Amino acid sequence: MIHLRPHHGICIGQFKGFGYSEEFVKNMTEIVAELEKFPDTEIKLVAGGDSICASCPHFQEEGCTSGQKVMEYDRKALMLCGLKENEVLSWREFRNLVMQNILSANKLSEVCCNCSWLSLCLECQGFRYGKIEK
Repeated sequence: MIHLRPHHGICIGQFKGFGYSEEFVKNMTEIVAELEKFPDTEIKLVAGGDSICASCPHFQEEGCTSGQKVMEYDRKALMLCGLKENEVLSWREFRNLVMQNILSANKLSEVCCNCSWLSLCLECQGFRYGKIEK
């Protein structure tokens, strides 16, 4: 099972190999590859440090130095997808909910309004997700 912050379900859809550090990019690339190869992998939606945060230079013992900003991204992602913190579902199910309720609904700017990566993400919105799978 992979622990995943809800807003990272959005980030993965646009990930092109850029990031905060070489270590972060390597870790994110490995997680994205695993989820793409095994879409039925169970994920647990957590509103704290997750498998991606583990290699981020903004993640400290006390939590993310971006604090309230990323917590708000998580809250909005959960709300728009109709999910709750600590919910467990497959990556395929979560990816489809993100695609349908956030990306296809043009709500990326609403969720990630003050993210430094927003302009890059808007250029390639959801390119990793393709069509919604049943």
